[in-house]
Amino acid sequence: NYDAEGNRLVRSQETNTGDFAADALYYLFDNMGLDVDVAIMNGGGVRNKAITGSLTYKTMKEIHTFGNVACLQTVTGQQIVDALEWGARQTPEVEVGGFLHVAGMKYDVDATIVSSVQYDDKTVWTGAPTGEYRVKNVTVFNNTTGEFEPIDLTAEYNLAGYNYTL
Repeated sequence: NYDAEGNRLVRSQETNTGDFAADALYYLFDNMGLDVDVAIMNGGGVRNKAITGSLTYKTMKEIHTFGNVACLQTVTGQQIVDALEWGARQTPEVEVGGFLHVAGMKYDVDATIVSSVQYDDKTVWTGAPTGEYRVKNVTVFNNTTGEFEPIDLTAEYNLAGYNYTL
C-alpha cells in the first residue's frame, strides 16, 4: 500500500488491499442474495501498511479503522463514471483518498489527460469534466453472460460501498 518514499499507493493506483476490500463488499451483498453489480472502496478508507500472514478480524479492522457501514444503493452508469473520474482526477501524481478500487467492473485512467472536473473552493465536486474524461474503457461484469460489457450511462446499477463513500 506504500512505496519506498512512504506515499500511499492505495490513493493513486490499484492495490491488492484496495481490490480485496472492494471484492469483500461485492461478496458480502452477493452472498446475502442481493443484486449487486459493482462495489467500490475508496483508497482513503484503507489504512493498513500491508497484509501478511493469516487474515483475522484484527487484520480487517486494521484495514477499515473507521467503523463505516456497508450499503447498497441504485445509481446510474453516469454516476459511477463520474465517481471514478472524481477519484482519478489527480492520479498518479497526487494522493487522493477518493481514488476508487472496484469489484464487478474494470476501468482505465489516461493520466495524460488534464482533469477538468469541476469543484468549489473546498474541493467539493460541483460538476462533470468540461473536457475529456480521464476514465476510459469502463466495463461491468454481466453475471448472466459471464462477460464484461461496456457500462450503459443511462442504465441503473446496484452499487455497494461504505456509507462514507456513497
